[in-house]
Amino acid sequence: MAHLCSAYPFHADASFGDRGALLGTNVTGGLSGFYFDPFEFYNAGRLSNPNMIVMGSVGFGKSATVKAFVRRLRAVYGPDRYLAIIDPKGEYRALAADLGLATVKLYPGGADRVNPMDPGGGDADSSVIARQTLAAQLVCGVLGRNLSPLEDAVLGWAIEQRCRSNVAFTIRDLSSEILDPPDELVRLSRHTPLELARATAPVTFALDKLCSRTLRGMFDTATTVSVDWDNGPGVVLDLSAVYSNSDALPLVMVAATHWLAGALRGHPHRRSIQVVDEAWAAVKHGAAYFQSSLKLSRTYGVATVLVCHRPSDLTAQADDGTASAKIAAGLLSDIQTRVLLRQPPEQLAAAAEMFDLSERERAWLGQLVQGRAIWQIGARSAIVQTILTANERTLFDTDQAMVDPSERLA
Repeated sequence: MAHLCSAYPFHADASFGDRGALLGTNVTGGLSGFYFDPFEFYNAGRLSNPNMIVMGSVGFGKSATVKAFVRRLRAVYGPDRYLAIIDPKGEYRALAADLGLATVKLYPGGADRVNPMDPGGGDADSSVIARQTLAAQLVCGVLGRNLSPLEDAVLGWAIEQRCRSNVAFTIRDLSSEILDPPDELVRLSRHTPLELARATAPVTFALDKLCSRTLRGMFDTATTVSVDWDNGPGVVLDLSAVYSNSDALPLVMVAATHWLAGALRGHPHRRSIQVVDEAWAAVKHGAAYFQSSLKLSRTYGVATVLVCHRPSDLTAQADDGTASAKIAAGLLSDIQTRVLLRQPPEQLAAAAEMFDLSERERAWLGQLVQGRAIWQIGARSAIVQTILTANERTLFDTDQAMVDPSERLA
């Protein structure tokens, strides 16, 4: 097998090298070892950004691949890789315990709370714009429509005024700003105070709903958790308490990812791996935020890993032809590392078009066995088999309630 590439040059690919964490075997590269780290590949000029997407049907090793990836990066690079995980289903608890990651469990009325209006890292102007974008996305999510120009202007003004005061504020504080706008804003709006209040009432009600119901007890007050961003191994945000609420989960995901990304930007001296599981929920109301955030990955040393089941999970979050749908499609095209595990027959055409698969890759995608994936890395691709140790098979098991103990893989 060592001479397969030279004996059959058009059937076997060359190795990707040995920089990064060992994940398994390169099936199309003579069964050589497959190593990967987004920052190593970026530094070598193979990628223009370190972001990734991992996609696969249930039961074919998607979660195990992601967990093996982050666990082995930690083993190889130690404190040089900070691990930050958005966990909507509570599937990363065992991994967090194994690696010593801090766990923040968010649920209504819980002791752990984070404030998405925290300034985060980066320059002051970027921080203001990021918070304005977040607030607009949350309000749009509640209202189920885009904001009117007047609503958007008043909401943006309220955040800018709070930011200028250099005093910490929360989503709840924005309501008071909107309810009592200054005379200058009333004059610029060309409305009477009563007309302005009526025109922006939907925003006020939406903010109140966020604080009273959707985000209550999780994101409506000052941050109460303490995370060691400088020296700790990482953090897991456990959102499993709201996973079954399909209306609340996308809004909670947007708020959580914004807070986490802001905190990571404040520590650019550490290269961070940010995993966003069930990425469809985060993209539903936050496609524009994610697209802009991914473009800043090189600036702040953050590699974002989006995890979902199928192409339609992301593109179906908005109607075809809308700006949000185009942003979601653009977001996927911007990601240069794609890990594609087996897809059902009805998703093959969409995946082939979205990821520009060859006819052979499309055929492979519908036949891949468990743990085997098409890795597209920049302009190259390979079939890679992730290999787990016996300990990892137990640690990564997500089917404990469905599989008889005697039938589990050793």
